[in-house]
Amino acid sequence: MLAEPIVMIDFETTGMSPDQGDRITEVAALRIQGGEIVDRYVTLINCNVRIPAFITQLTGITQAMVNQAPSVTEVMPALLDFIGGDYLAAHNASFDEKFLFAEAQRLGLSTRHRGTICSVKLARRVLPGKSSYSLGPLATDLGLRFKGKAHRAEADAEVAANLLLHIASHLQHQHQVPIVYPALFGQINKLAAAKVPAFLHEHVQGAHAKLSTKVKRSAGVNTVRYRHYKGGIYELVCEATQEADLQPAIVYRAPDGSLWIRPKSVFFEMIAVAGKVVQRFTEIE
Repeated sequence: MLAEPIVMIDFETTGMSPDQGDRITEVAALRIQGGEIVDRYVTLINCNVRIPAFITQLTGITQAMVNQAPSVTEVMPALLDFIGGDYLAAHNASFDEKFLFAEAQRLGLSTRHRGTICSVKLARRVLPGKSSYSLGPLATDLGLRFKGKAHRAEADAEVAANLLLHIASHLQHQHQVPIVYPALFGQINKLAAAKVPAFLHEHVQGAHAKLSTKVKRSAGVNTVRYRHYKGGIYELVCEATQEADLQPAIVYRAPDGSLWIRPKSVFFEMIAVAGKVVQRFTEIE
């Protein structure tokens, strides 16, 4: 579903602004790859600060919990290594990113993420007309369930990650976007909501034109079919190179005739399903 990994992050903090002395108390960073969460880094954080009573009431995070947590000097290097050079996403990204920058700067560390995606802005532009774009009400509206307590980093990050996957699926099925790159999310973030439909139409037309050219160049090749691990049968169209990062990709045709493209590494990757390791797509002999 997603052509490149995205790390969804959520901080719990002592307040709203690091410029006013507020610090982080908990972080969850979840790596999304393809159509699922594949890795996570979650921890409470000890910044040697007092936890306000209202924060404990809101989040359930107590002074005793953070006093026993790993130090920020231990957490931040590990967090930045986990994020690496992937795209970073958050629900209201400006809030989380300013705390990330502030805590990294305190320790003389540098961030390396390629870009930032705000799932609030994305939802407003791709899913217009919702009564609220706050994470809790929006998740309820879309049927996305919290697996833990809201206002705790891991529960919030997981719902936000599933929201991002929901938006990617919406772009593919409602707007026929053949493949969703993080850079596309970034472009949508920067647009006024009224301009998004026309932008997506032009994007899809251009993407399908490129795929059609690849298909014509592959005419005469013997048909190779693959079975998706969920049972669907797909035809190989050709192998290609993704323009975004020059990585090898597979172009294939779905049962309804639509054309799709996935990174080759994702197309053939091994995944865990019901306790068994299976290949995402397997060639039909």
